[in-house]
Amino acid sequence: MASEEGVLKGLCFFHSETGTEGGYWAFQDSRHISPKGDWSYEGLHVLRDGDRLTIFSLAKPDEIVWSGVIKLLEHPLFTEDAFGLWVHADQVGVDRDVWARWFYAEYPAELIPAIRA
Repeated sequence: MASEEGVLKGLCFFHSETGTEGGYWAFQDSRHISPKGDWSYEGLHVLRDGDRLTIFSLAKPDEIVWSGVIKLLEHPLFTEDAFGLWVHADQVGVDRDVWARWFYAEYPAELIPAIRA
């Protein structure tokens, strides 16, 4: 549920499915996760430049492990991986393995999506 205007609460995750030819760093809005744990595409936000993301610790949910504006360095298909999974981009200024661990483990997060033209 949004705590402030425009702030979405949810989880970081690595979005990959048939046809993505690898995966994207993404956010799942908790309002679109059913009580059974099923996720809806309505809550899917593939991260884009300009989004504001705050990632919280799994062990200490009030502790911020990273917060900032998304700035992605994109890669050609099938050239870069994180722990054996193809990735399409890296967050500038963050070690890929550290970033990937947060997303693969689905750390809690808040997202303010950038305004799209």
